[in-house]
Amino acid sequence: MADAIHGDAGQNPERDDAASAAAGHAGLLAQLRQLEDFAARTVSEGDSLPPQATEMILHLREIVDALNGLTASMTELPPSDASPAQPAGHEDDLRGAS
Repeated sequence: MADAIHGDAGQNPERDDAASAAAGHAGLLAQLRQLEDFAARTVSEGDSLPPQATEMILHLREIVDALNGLTASMTELPPSDASPAQPAGHEDDLRGAS
Protein backbone atom coordinates (compact mmCIF):
# COMPACT_ATOMS: atom_id res chain seq x y z
CA MET A 1 0.00 0.00 0.00
CA ALA A 2 2.86 2.38 0.76
CA ASP A 3 4.14 1.78 -2.76
CA ALA A 4 0.85 2.99 -4.17
CA ILE A 5 1.06 6.19 -2.15
CA HIS A 6 4.75 6.85 -2.75
CA GLY A 7 5.02 5.04 -6.06
CA ASP A 8 6.96 6.03 -9.15
CA ALA A 9 3.83 7.05 -11.07
CA GLY A 10 4.25 10.77 -10.28
CA GLN A 11 8.00 10.98 -10.74
CA ASN A 12 9.56 12.71 -13.71
CA PRO A 13 13.13 11.48 -14.33
CA GLU A 14 13.97 14.44 -16.58
CA ARG A 15 12.86 16.92 -13.94
CA ASP A 16 14.78 15.00 -11.28
CA ASP A 17 17.90 15.03 -13.47
CA ALA A 18 17.55 18.76 -14.09
CA ALA A 19 17.09 19.44 -10.37
CA SER A 20 20.10 17.27 -9.56
CA ALA A 21 22.21 19.05 -12.17
CA ALA A 22 21.13 22.44 -10.85
CA ALA A 23 22.03 21.40 -7.29
CA GLY A 24 25.42 20.16 -8.48
CA HIS A 25 26.04 23.41 -10.32
CA ALA A 26 25.05 25.41 -7.26
CA GLY A 27 27.42 23.36 -5.12
CA LEU A 28 30.34 23.91 -7.49
CA LEU A 29 29.56 27.61 -7.66
CA ALA A 30 29.49 27.81 -3.85
CA GLN A 31 32.86 26.05 -3.65
CA LEU A 32 34.29 28.42 -6.22
CA ARG A 33 33.06 31.44 -4.24
CA GLN A 34 34.55 30.02 -1.03
CA LEU A 35 37.91 29.46 -2.70
CA GLU A 36 37.86 32.93 -4.22
CA ASP A 37 37.05 34.42 -0.79
CA PHE A 38 39.88 32.40 0.77
CA ALA A 39 42.28 33.61 -1.92
CA ALA A 40 41.23 37.24 -1.46
CA ARG A 41 41.61 37.04 2.34
CA THR A 42 44.98 35.31 2.05
CA VAL A 43 46.38 37.89 -0.35
CA SER A 44 44.93 40.82 1.60
CA GLU A 45 46.62 39.54 4.76
CA GLY A 46 49.95 39.52 2.92
CA ASP A 47 50.25 35.74 2.80
CA SER A 48 51.07 33.80 -0.33
CA LEU A 49 48.38 31.71 -1.93
CA PRO A 50 49.18 28.01 -2.28
CA PRO A 51 49.61 27.03 -5.95
CA GLN A 52 47.04 24.27 -5.47
CA ALA A 53 44.40 26.83 -4.52
CA THR A 54 45.10 28.90 -7.63
CA GLU A 55 44.92 25.80 -9.82
CA MET A 56 41.70 24.62 -8.19
CA ILE A 57 40.09 28.05 -8.65
CA LEU A 58 41.01 28.04 -12.35
CA HIS A 59 39.62 24.54 -12.87
CA LEU A 60 36.40 25.27 -10.99
CA ARG A 61 35.91 28.44 -13.05
CA GLU A 62 36.31 26.38 -16.24
CA ILE A 63 33.79 23.82 -15.03
CA VAL A 64 31.25 26.43 -13.92
CA ASP A 65 31.64 28.32 -17.22
CA ALA A 66 31.18 25.09 -19.17
CA LEU A 67 28.04 24.25 -17.19
CA ASN A 68 26.69 27.76 -17.79
CA GLY A 69 27.29 27.34 -21.52
CA LEU A 70 25.65 23.92 -21.55
CA THR A 71 22.64 25.22 -19.67
CA ALA A 72 22.31 28.16 -22.05
CA SER A 73 22.55 25.92 -25.10
CA MET A 74 19.88 23.59 -23.71
CA THR A 75 17.43 26.43 -23.15
CA GLU A 76 17.85 27.98 -26.61
CA LEU A 77 15.09 27.21 -29.06
CA PRO A 78 16.19 25.61 -32.31
CA PRO A 79 15.41 27.49 -35.54
CA SER A 80 11.97 26.63 -36.92
CA ASP A 81 13.48 25.04 -40.04
CA ALA A 82 15.66 22.72 -37.91
CA SER A 83 12.84 20.32 -37.10
CA PRO A 84 13.32 16.87 -38.60
CA ALA A 85 11.31 16.24 -41.73
CA GLN A 86 8.61 13.59 -41.47
CA PRO A 87 8.29 11.07 -44.28
CA ALA A 88 5.50 11.74 -46.76
CA GLY A 89 2.25 10.09 -45.79
CA HIS A 90 3.13 9.90 -42.10
CA GLU A 91 0.11 12.01 -41.14
CA ASP A 92 -2.15 9.70 -43.15
CA ASP A 93 -0.77 6.72 -41.25
CA LEU A 94 -1.62 8.40 -37.96
CA ARG A 95 -5.18 9.27 -39.07
CA GLY A 96 -5.82 5.70 -40.14
CA ALA A 97 -4.74 4.38 -36.74
CA SER A 98 -7.52 6.12 -34.83
